[in-house]
Amino acid sequence: MRKLANPTGAVKLNQLTSISAEIKEAKNINDLAEIVQLYATDNPKPKLGRTSYVVTAKGDEVETGFKVVEASDLIPSNDLDGRINPNFPQELQPRDRTRVSSKLQISKMANDLRPQQLTDSGLSSHGAPIVGSDNVVESGNGRTIAIIKAYREGKADKYRQFLIDNAERFDLSPEKVESMREPVLVRERVTKVNRAKFARDSNLSDLQQMSAAETAWVDAERIDDRMIALFQPSETGNLLAKSNQGFINSFLTEIGDNSTAGLLTEDGRPTKQLIERMQNAVFAKAYKNEKLVKLVAEEADPEIRNILSALNGAASAFVEMQYLSGEVHKNTSGTLAEAVEINASQPDLAKLALDSLVQATELVRQAKDSGQHIDELLAQSGLFGDNDPEAEALARFIAANNRSAKRMTLAFKAMAEAINSELLHQGQALGDMFGGGGASLIDILGRVNQELENEGVQTGFMFESSVQLDELANASRHAIK
Repeated sequence: MRKLANPTGAVKLNQLTSISAEIKEAKNINDLAEIVQLYATDNPKPKLGRTSYVVTAKGDEVETGFKVVEASDLIPSNDLDGRINPNFPQELQPRDRTRVSSKLQISKMANDLRPQQLTDSGLSSHGAPIVGSDNVVESGNGRTIAIIKAYREGKADKYRQFLIDNAERFDLSPEKVESMREPVLVRERVTKVNRAKFARDSNLSDLQQMSAAETAWVDAERIDDRMIALFQPSETGNLLAKSNQGFINSFLTEIGDNSTAGLLTEDGRPTKQLIERMQNAVFAKAYKNEKLVKLVAEEADPEIRNILSALNGAASAFVEMQYLSGEVHKNTSGTLAEAVEINASQPDLAKLALDSLVQATELVRQAKDSGQHIDELLAQSGLFGDNDPEAEALARFIAANNRSAKRMTLAFKAMAEAINSELLHQGQALGDMFGGGGASLIDILGRVNQELENEGVQTGFMFESSVQLDELANASRHAIK
């Protein structure tokens, strides 16, 4: 067993106390990994250079210390070709560095490195990259990748010489810097923080350069269970309803004062930009589907936006669905092997419902773009077995009701709530998970169809029984033979 690091090689009582306290404070495996790196080594942790205090866009002050590391020792979010780095914790990267625009930005920076802008800054979003003690980049991934790219392309000589000439400014050794092959000036975070939150807050100033879909994923991470409980849009999905004021206020608080410019009018009323940003964030939180998030962020057609508004009105039920689905899988698997076996034998009801909704929305959009009736499109695509019967039934309902956001909201919410009831049942009767007693999505859709029709809601072809759905799917596939 390796000894904990200290000058004498002996484990001192105060050090053990410190280690114990830090382990108790650890919230996840990454925190534990940092503690191991700090203490479980034969060599003391290298001394940092000058202290630098930075402030996030949310106003949190964080202490850092300068150090110089080899470029190859850094762990950025992406490789030079844009591929995601598998060693990087993706919760720390709110930007999509695989986008062409991001690659172009990095190439431009690498071609013209400006050393003075890569040193000290009072903002966590600027200056030298900020890393953890494990050299994972927490803020400044774009800058880090650009510096590495410049070294690889022979364009970093000026940057390297600047670090040698100015090392003493950062309480670092010029000789050490000169002895290094590809030195990079970074700031190591000293203050203990929630790493994911720190990374998000450090990227807030970059939101104007992010796409609407990227911003949605960042904002979605800020929406917790407390905020979802406040999410109460109108029956038509109107986010500005009085019932939703608590969510609006909480959302504005979470994104920070520096990000609210343009989101409120002079008299404090929400702007169109705020409505769209909230809607996009809720979508990302509820549906966790890249296609759907991009659709809600970019779609302009009013009838398609009606569908999205309806999904928005049912979002809180879908957030609960994903939580319940995760609990069911967690409670029914004592080991990883059991979890894999159960997941393979039991279809994920929540995922199937979400996939069917996404597929149905895309089918309606395709029919509208091609000028076809939904039945004609389904008959053609059905020849190749491309569509699930659940998605086809949902597509027919959406096509028949896409001018009534209220009616679609009622149906989507009813579907999600019925699935949630089934997930609760599965969680309470674990034996049924192994006995095949769980209801299928088609069974649930048929049940919801009956409930809605009993309440006077005309559902049309939405939720037929299992037999009717099979017959309808077969009829569609043979319609043009």
